[in-house]
Amino acid sequence: MTRLQSFLLTAAVLVLAAGALAAQTQNIPLIQDQSDLEFVGQFNNNGADSLQFGYVSRMEGLDDIFTGTPQNETTARFTFVTHATTIRAITNGPFRIVNRVGTTTIYFNSGPSDFTNPASFSQGTPIQVSTYRQQVVVNLNQLTFLTTHMNTITETHKFSIDGKNYRLGRVNGTFLTRYSGIVNSLDPVNFGWFGGTAVGTGAVPGRD
Repeated sequence: MTRLQSFLLTAAVLVLAAGALAAQTQNIPLIQDQSDLEFVGQFNNNGADSLQFGYVSRMEGLDDIFTGTPQNETTARFTFVTHATTIRAITNGPFRIVNRVGTTTIYFNSGPSDFTNPASFSQGTPIQVSTYRQQVVVNLNQLTFLTTHMNTITETHKFSIDGKNYRLGRVNGTFLTRYSGIVNSLDPVNFGWFGGTAVGTGAVPGRD
């Protein structure tokens, strides 16, 4: 092999190695007992159907959550939508306790979202899908509510920011989410606002 051939071979190997490194995907884990995700959202209920939507205001391990200012739904890189169905509603004094099941999808957002247009929160590319079970405790006297729900990840998809590839969580991983919110005084059953956080459960996920 000539010196030129050796040089060209070395250069080709370096190019391939650089390409492989560039193509690597960084997993953003959902770590046990850590505030991994923070949410800002609203809900619309219609009979047994519940639509919960909003944006991710913080993601542990990723700084570029917004594309600019103000940091709200118009600049959020990540949005979410939950489609859920009420399976039980119990009245206990001043409390209304609601159980729901459904699916949550987190999106890599493709344009400004708007709370007056719930469909705008699902206009991006899905990066994570999870099944969902929720309990809501509504205080009918104070018009406030607390929710607890468990999500089990069924799909993850790569997304890219500034040439770097990422993936949020792993298939079969689980995370626990809690929302705190206020219901609309004019229609406390069907409309409201909330914020919340999600933490990993520490369960061992299966394959991606």
